[in-house]
Amino acid sequence: MLYDEYNLTDDTINKIYKTINKYKGGDYSLTTCTENGFQTGNIINLFSKSLIKKILPTKKMYEGLFHFHYIKYNQGGFQAEHNHDKTEKYSCIVYLNSMKDGYTIFKKPINKKILPEKGKVIIFDADILHSAEESSAGKEILVGAIDKKIL
Repeated sequence: MLYDEYNLTDDTINKIYKTINKYKGGDYSLTTCTENGFQTGNIINLFSKSLIKKILPTKKMYEGLFHFHYIKYNQGGFQAEHNHDKTEKYSCIVYLNSMKDGYTIFKKPINKKILPEKGKVIIFDADILHSAEESSAGKEILVGAIDKKIL
C-alpha cells in the first residue's frame, strides 16, 4: 500500500495558482463526485514539466502523472465517497489553501481524516475509498492521477 504526505513551498503553490488561472474551459462538476463546487477538466497540459517535478518530486510519480484537475468548493461543497481504481494506480491531492473544515476521509487501510492545509500533498493507492466532508466556501484542491490503467 502506498500512502505519503509532504508539504510544498508557498512559491510552488503560487505557481500552481498562476497555472490554474490559464484555464478557460467549463465546469465538469456535474459529471463527477464533486458536489456544490467547480471542477475543471484535465489541465495537465497547462503545467510545465519543472512545476510537475516540484509537485511530485519522485521520478516514478512525475513521469506517471497523466491528469490534473482543480476543484473549488462553494459553501457546503463536498466529495461523495469514491475511488479511482478503474483509471489509475495512484492518486494525489494537493491542498491549495488551509481550511478549518472539509476534511478528506480515507477508509481502510488508511483510516485517516486529513484537515486541508496549504501546501500539503497526499499520494495514495487509487483503490482506497475516500471522500471529503462539507466545507465552508473557498476550499481549493488540485487532484492528480498517476500511472494510467489500460482498460
